[in-house]
Amino acid sequence: MVLSTLHLILVISFVSVTALLLSLTVLQRIRIRRVRMTWRSSRVSRVPIWPILFVGAVTVFLVYAQNIFPAIHLSVYLGYLLGGILWFIAVILSSTSVITDYGIIPEIGRSGEAVAWGQISDYFEVKDERRVYFVFIYQDFIGVRQRLELAVPVIEVDRFLSIVRSKLDIRVEESVYEMTDSKAIERE
Repeated sequence: MVLSTLHLILVISFVSVTALLLSLTVLQRIRIRRVRMTWRSSRVSRVPIWPILFVGAVTVFLVYAQNIFPAIHLSVYLGYLLGGILWFIAVILSSTSVITDYGIIPEIGRSGEAVAWGQISDYFEVKDERRVYFVFIYQDFIGVRQRLELAVPVIEVDRFLSIVRSKLDIRVEESVYEMTDSKAIERE
């Protein structure tokens, strides 16, 4: 009785926390305004390994425990599976890259790493067989020069490049000319 009550409390807590995590992720995505394009990061390092391992372990324990310890209710395992699935969906949603009229959010889950178009001083692209990486040089809010590498799927490159050019090319070319002129003045 005590063991099943403890399991029930734990599973309800876990499902509640993962549902809250998913809700906050969805709210964070809804709060983003003037979205121009999005894509999900598909790099191997971005695969949500912990939720997958958790769901796999729960499934293995479900099969094992139902044969050895049938006293634990099936609803406990189904609750843990539900929590693992909610966790997986939240991680998938949070790894979405978002391009807005205001700047770049490399991953929704890390909105603190967002870069406004006005912060970017230069950019270039590096091509791979499956992706094109755009590297943006920008200054953070303290004034320290930073680098943002953004992997863009090949099918999205033309659309992304048109957005980047419309937001940056005029300003970046002007700053390059200003820099060239100031270097020429210093030499004379």
